[in-house]
Amino acid sequence: MIGTRLWLWAALLRGLKHVIPLETLVRFARVTPRGHAATGVQSRVEAYLETKGRFPFRPPANCLERSVGAYRLLCRAGADPELVVGVRRSPGRGVEGHVWVRVAGRVLAETTDDVACFTPIVTFDSEGRQKRTAPLNFQLLNSNYQSTSNFQKTN
Repeated sequence: MIGTRLWLWAALLRGLKHVIPLETLVRFARVTPRGHAATGVQSRVEAYLETKGRFPFRPPANCLERSVGAYRLLCRAGADPELVVGVRRSPGRGVEGHVWVRVAGRVLAETTDDVACFTPIVTFDSEGRQKRTAPLNFQLLNSNYQSTSNFQKTN
């Protein structure tokens, strides 16, 4: 059931992410927790996110689609997730972005090393509220890059 829901969200987000701002997508994905916290949902979501294999037995590869879907499931379960957007500058590739989910400060389904090289720039709490986590130095990010078309997603 977790996998089906994540893949449905991935399919929906695949097109929407190109025309709707991230803040709107997060508000759309955010749901009110059910009357009581669903026990075990967080561990089941995390276990599925760590699954390797072929479709549909593995999570979506795109970090935005995967993370927004997991954020929605965790909001519904009352797990108080955060959706984090980070960037890094990569030689030869330009500016890269990555999106991941944290619960109680712990990164889900990725190691801390996986996300340590990214500077978090925006975080959305479980209420869908946006907070800027770091000042964004556009001059640093854009030096030697003439347009935003150099922005690369890492996955």
